[in-house]
Amino acid sequence: MTAAPPPSNEGEAAPRLTFPRTHRLKRRRLIRSLFDRSRTDVGTEAEGCVRLVYRVVPREALGHDVPLQIGFAPGRRVENAVQRNRVRRVLREVYRVHQHILVDLFVRRDDALIVMVLFRGDPAAAGDCVPRDLPAAMRRVARHVSSGDAAP
Repeated sequence: MTAAPPPSNEGEAAPRLTFPRTHRLKRRRLIRSLFDRSRTDVGTEAEGCVRLVYRVVPREALGHDVPLQIGFAPGRRVENAVQRNRVRRVLREVYRVHQHILVDLFVRRDDALIVMVLFRGDPAAAGDCVPRDLPAAMRRVARHVSSGDAAP
């Protein structure tokens, strides 16, 4: 898949590349809020084969004191369970390596970010397009959120 980023400076601590269970988006109420078309505080970013749907929420709504919760959906073009699980594994691994793009923004904030990653491409090409497109989409979300406008 993808390799871990090289350590930067000797004085800096290397980022932790874990994906704890508390960072998984599981609450049905929060997931539904991302797909509610009447909401104006939901943003979306698409890049190649992935689409990120995101929203800034109060930390109390998450149930855990975490900066971000994220979920992964392989999409309708993925036909069977083997492909679905493989696409989800690729999405999780690429996110795990590049999570600092979004997590670092919310570590010191009072609110949190919820994100759903939707795979929209060909399942056979997931190993090629996800490592290229997911970090780019995450950087675009980070730009929108840090500039202050959570929704486009």
